[in-house]
Amino acid sequence: MLATGEAAERLGFTADAQVWLRGMPAGDGIQLPEDAAELIALCGLEDCDRREMLAARPDPVRDPEWWAVMAAMACGLERDLEKPVPSTGFSGWPMVPEASSEVGLFAWGWALLSAVPRLLEVHARRGVPEEITLATVSALGGVMGTHRQVTGRAGVGLFPLWGPPLRFRGADYQIGRHSFTRTELGLGDGVAGHVLMVHVPPIGPLDPVRSEESIAEAARSFGIWYPEEPVSAFVCRSWLLDPQLAEYLPDDSNILRFQRRFTVLPLVPEDDPSEGDREMMRLGLSLAVPEEGPLLAEDLARVPQETRLQRAFVAHLRAGGHWQKRVGVRRCGG
Repeated sequence: MLATGEAAERLGFTADAQVWLRGMPAGDGIQLPEDAAELIALCGLEDCDRREMLAARPDPVRDPEWWAVMAAMACGLERDLEKPVPSTGFSGWPMVPEASSEVGLFAWGWALLSAVPRLLEVHARRGVPEEITLATVSALGGVMGTHRQVTGRAGVGLFPLWGPPLRFRGADYQIGRHSFTRTELGLGDGVAGHVLMVHVPPIGPLDPVRSEESIAEAARSFGIWYPEEPVSAFVCRSWLLDPQLAEYLPDDSNILRFQRRFTVLPLVPEDDPSEGDREMMRLGLSLAVPEEGPLLAEDLARVPQETRLQRAFVAHLRAGGHWQKRVGVRRCGG
């Protein structure tokens, strides 16, 4: 089989992505599931995305480059199956080149789908209810819908993928309004404890009642599913916790209510001051953003001005400010 690094170079991945892909395990022996249509339906894809994904199934003979990189990603999921995120963190999957074929745009989706049979076995063994399993794997359908909305193209490849790879390796679960990632706390060379990273997927309003119910259910459920990983705290790192939002939003907004349920830690400046701007535009406003660098006037001109958040986003940047990803902590049971 073609080497992953050579395949990535031929396909036109960025230099950083090529380095990252070379660090993935070789995908020898990876096979795509025969019951792909059933698994795709399980993952909540819309009919149009189901048809296009099935039509873009990679083939090792016809698509040797895409098969090589897809198989490497699938092998990485198998390697990390059921492991929590280490204290050193997790690197999201890179975006595919803009000029990628339909096979390339769906390659990461096929890698994720390859992990579903083993993920279902893990969930069943751990006693995860079926409705939680279905909500968790529906991340694939959700990200494809957002991908089509933001980029105008089917697939998943033009987004950096963070949540779905974690879900399909058994590290992240959707429970009600939030998803939660099993994460180790490091101390020296050892594991000092476990926390749950809290995420706010774009699946509707950030209702405070649903949010609290979700966090309470997570505290209860993970104690049953993973008793060997006692949870000491919930941790959230998001633009939603930026205290600057209080300058623009009313005190009773759901975002500010969410902030008040966490202790926001002191700011650690990013190397790239525009990173929080791009994340808020992509995740908070569901708009396409440049891969790197500051947002330009033409980027801001694309932002509708219909909601308080949209208006706040643009006004703050035009005034010379930046939005920040902040970290909040909440003790388990607090």
